[in-house]
Amino acid sequence: MVAIADRTPMFLAGATAVLEASDTDVIFTSNTDEVEDLLGKSPDAMILDARLLSLGSDLCLRAAELSIPVVLVVSRDDAEHMLPGMTEGVVGLWERDGDPSELQRIVLAALGGESMVSAELGAALLNRLSNAGDAARATMGRLTAREKEILNMMADGAGNRAIADALFISENTVRNHVRNVLDKLQARTRTEAVVRAIKTGLVRLK
Repeated sequence: MVAIADRTPMFLAGATAVLEASDTDVIFTSNTDEVEDLLGKSPDAMILDARLLSLGSDLCLRAAELSIPVVLVVSRDDAEHMLPGMTEGVVGLWERDGDPSELQRIVLAALGGESMVSAELGAALLNRLSNAGDAARATMGRLTAREKEILNMMADGAGNRAIADALFISENTVRNHVRNVLDKLQARTRTEAVVRAIKTGLVRLK
């Protein structure tokens, strides 16, 4: 089951039709007061209007605590400013005016534990990070073996709970390691850290 929270009723209707075409059950709301209620229904993933983050920056964090992967719907004009607004729990980005079939692929990837960014946004995000490559390379050597291990698992789309289970450590310990990784890579989000690691060759996608 996928939850959709978006301010635009027309978008809700279209996104629902796209996902139901792939036999995905959908629950949705355009009422900003009902977003928390959707999370409480324990969906397998959530499509979230990025504009709703202004109502509560902890929405993505709340979803992460519930192990609900989030796909943010954003406008292309905001693409280069997207990383500062992203938080833990976001595994996908889709450009609001992009190809509906790509939204379907990104959501299915999220349901499968993978991360994906729409082609329209990928170039903008990489452009924003291009100038940070040298700084990231300079700090890669400071990562501990455990931090590199967790960074690789993050790149595979694993959440804190999955990492904790795989490494037989607590989620709190994982959060501390993730925080250290972000600090050392000068990244604001997990996605930014992974992209920088890929660009510098520390992480290679499988």
